[in-house]
Amino acid sequence: MFTVNDTVYTLKFNTQKVKVIETVTKQSIVGEVTKNNGIMPYQTLESLFSFGLVDAKTNTPVKQSEATAMFDKVVQENGLITTNMAIVEKLQEDLGFMFR
Repeated sequence: MFTVNDTVYTLKFNTQKVKVIETVTKQSIVGEVTKNNGIMPYQTLESLFSFGLVDAKTNTPVKQSEATAMFDKVVQENGLITTNMAIVEKLQEDLGFMFR
């Protein structure tokens, strides 16, 4: 999904991660996705990215501090809207029941 320094990363979400992210951001993730045609605030995207990032090869979660540092680079390389849509698509894939 994302490549940084020749390592491929993906996002993985579950209900526990969403609960933590909603506690940290003080925002409903589903509420944010449904507002503004799915375009979320930068801080919300960064939180989703940093909590959900895993090494695609090993399926190992990336430390939150490392993932946060990678987020700006991913946005610069891929664009904010592209990154936003990739996060939304992965949320819908992993937690489809939240969007029905």
